Amino acid sequence: MAATRRPIALAAAVATAAALGATFALPAFAADGPAAKPAADAPAAAGAPSETYQLESGTLDWGVRASFRSMIDRMGGTATLADGATKNEDGTYKFPLDKGEYAMGTHAVTSSFKGSVHYEAHGGVLDIKLSDVKVLTVGKAGKITVDVTTKSPGKDAVVTDDLAMANLDLTDVTASNGAEGMKFAAIPATFTKEGAAVFGSAYKEGDPVDPATLTVKQAAPPSTRPSTPRSTRP
Repeated sequence: MAATRRPIALAAAVATAAALGATFALPAFAADGPAAKPAADAPAAAGAPSETYQLESGTLDWGVRASFRSMIDRMGGTATLADGATKNEDGTYKFPLDKGEYAMGTHAVTSSFKGSVHYEAHGGVLDIKLSDVKVLTVGKAGKITVDVTTKSPGKDAVVTDDLAMANLDLTDVTASNGAEGMKFAAIPATFTKEGAAVFGSAYKEGDPVDPATLTVKQAAPPSTRPSTPRSTRP
């Protein structure tokens, strides 16, 4: 039997609509340019066109929760990384950017990442796969969403799309600028109610999870220079 697919309503994620908000003022993307004025201090003019800029590269460094990874190790379980995800020296995971964009008008960024991590333990009793990781933030708040695949012995796999796994708090996060782009390091994160439930009764809503580090680099901005019409003179 095919896996059951349970789409998750994205109302909560849309409310935080994607991305590093006021801290992510577009001029700050320029690696060698002058420091950008915070977006909150320089609001866009009313009626100004909303341009969208693509992100060309980036990474998300996040390990879900260190105590959970330690538990998997103690039980002799496995955490299998695939689809481009790799393991950092500190035990967290690195997910490469798949695609992303920045909306000039709202200072919103949506970013999705390649890679998956598959946890297995207790002889198959614990079977959880996380994939299609996304970072969705606006202003000083945000979320990490993931597709969650769970399987119990003798039952079909259950896939939950875009589950809001963790809340992000960018209140005290300051971006740094480098060759790899804008880096937002150690963003505090906590379990959502739905995220905690994935890992059983040991965790609850609001419990801290591993901080997330987001690095993104903007592609060349679209040209707004009007093209010169070709002369029709003989």
